[in-house]
Amino acid sequence: MQDRRALSLKAHQSESYLPIGCKLPPGVDTSPCPNSPVFRTGSEPTLSPAVVRRVSSDARAGEALRGSDSQLCPKPPPKPCKAPFLKAPPTPSSWLNSEANYCELNPAFAAGCDRGARPPFCAQDSYVELLTAKQNGAPGPRNSGTNYLILDDDDGARPWEPPAAQIDKGQEDEREFVMPLLETASSFRPNDFESKLLPPENKPLETAMLKRAKELFTNHEPKVIAQHMLSMDCKVARILEVSEEMRKNMGVSSGLELITLPYGHQLRLDIIERHNTMAIGIAVDILGCTGTLEDRASTLNRIIQVAVELKDSMGDLYSFSAVMKALEMPQITRLEKTWTALRHQYTQTAILYEKQLKPFSKILHEGRESTCVPPNHVSVPLLMPLVTLMERQAVTFEGTDMWEKNDESCEIMLNHLATARLMAEAADSYRMNAERILEGFQPDEEMSEIFKTEFQMRLLWGSKGAQVNQAERYEKFNQILTALSRKLEPPAVKQAELR
Repeated sequence: MQDRRALSLKAHQSESYLPIGCKLPPGVDTSPCPNSPVFRTGSEPTLSPAVVRRVSSDARAGEALRGSDSQLCPKPPPKPCKAPFLKAPPTPSSWLNSEANYCELNPAFAAGCDRGARPPFCAQDSYVELLTAKQNGAPGPRNSGTNYLILDDDDGARPWEPPAAQIDKGQEDEREFVMPLLETASSFRPNDFESKLLPPENKPLETAMLKRAKELFTNHEPKVIAQHMLSMDCKVARILEVSEEMRKNMGVSSGLELITLPYGHQLRLDIIERHNTMAIGIAVDILGCTGTLEDRASTLNRIIQVAVELKDSMGDLYSFSAVMKALEMPQITRLEKTWTALRHQYTQTAILYEKQLKPFSKILHEGRESTCVPPNHVSVPLLMPLVTLMERQAVTFEGTDMWEKNDESCEIMLNHLATARLMAEAADSYRMNAERILEGFQPDEEMSEIFKTEFQMRLLWGSKGAQVNQAERYEKFNQILTALSRKLEPPAVKQAELR
C-alpha cells in the first residue's frame, strides 16, 4: 500500500490508479491481491460486488476518501439491463446467505441453485474464482458484472413454479386461461322468440296486440310495472342470472364490466337497441290512444308514475332514461292539449314531472349523478351515454344528445367516462342492490313478456320488419310517430289554412 500510494499522480491530475495495462516501475509487486483496496477508474467493470464490500471493510478508518475512489460507493448499483422485459424471480431461501448473487437473474442457474448444486459463477468468495472459471472456458461475467445468460431461451424448470406432479386438477383448471368469446350476433332473436301473446307471424302495430299490451299496462300498479322493467334490464345488461359459462365467455363477471371493454361491442348494441325500442313503445302507448283527451292524460299520468318508481324505488336509471326519452320526444311534447289536461286532472303528477324528473334527468345526462344519487340505491346505471360514445362511428351534429351541444360538452363527456370506470369497479355492488330490491318479487308471465325486447320489436315492426337494419327501422318509425301525433292534434298552421 505504501508503494502504491507513492505512485499517485500530481494534485491537479486524477487520483485514480493507473489504467490497467500500463507498465509499472520495477520493484512494484504485481501479484494478484484480491483483499487489497484496488482503485479503479469509473468506467472499469466491477468483476465481483463481493470484492467491493471487502475493500470497504478493510479500508483504514479515518482515511480520507477521494472523489474518484470507488470507496465512495461500497455497493455500486448495477448497470441498466440491456434485455427488455426481464423479471427477476423471487429469491429462494437458499440464496439469502449470498452476499451478491447475480445468478438469480438466470432461470437456468436458479434451477441449479435450487437443486443444491452451487453455480460456478455466483460471486460469493473472490473474483479470483471468476477469473479461474473464465480461463477454464466457462463464460464469465460481462462488463456490468451481470450474467446475461437469462437471454438464452432455456425451458428448464423454474424454482418459483411448483412441479407439475404437485398441481392437482382443480388448481390446473383455475390457472387455465380461457379466451373471451367475441360475440358477433345479437342476443335478441325476434323470429325465434316463443310468445304466448303473439302469433308465429304478425304485422306491425296489430290493433289486438296493442290493446292487450295496454290492458296489462293499465291493470298493474306503477311499482309492479317498474319491478318487471328492472328484472328484464338486469338480464339484458347481465347483472343478474349470469351463468358460469357466460362469465367464462365474457371474461368478466358482469355485463357492466363488459360494456367498457373493446370486445363488448355486441352487448353495447343490444343495450342501445333495447333502450330505443322501449322509448318508441312508450311513445306508441301514448299516441295510440285514439279515444278521448282524458284517456291520453290518464296514460301520460301512469307513465310518469312509473318513471318515479324507477327513479326512487328501483334505482333503475337505464329504464328511467328510456321513459324520459319517450316523454321528451318532439311528437309527445307538441301535444299541448294532452299536457294541459294532465295539469288540470293530475296536477301533482305534472308538478312532479316538471320540478323533479326533468331536472334529475338533466343531471344524469351531464354526468353528475354521483352528486344526487346514493351509490347503494342504484341497481342499473345510466349506461346510454357511455355506450353511445363508444359505438358512434363518426362525429356528427345530427342525432346527438342535448348534453353534447352545449359549451360544457367536453367536460360532460369526461364525467361520463369517469363514471364508467367507477361503474365497472362497482359491478358487484349494483348486483347486490338489484338482488335486494327484487327480493321476494314474483313476476307475472305475461307482464314480463311485454317488457322483453324481442316482443317489443315484433309488436312495433312485425315479424319481417324486425330483421331490417336498425337505422332504417328507426327512421321509418319516426315518420309513423310524427303521423300519429299530427293525427291526434293537427298543427295550428293547417287549421289556419283551412279557415
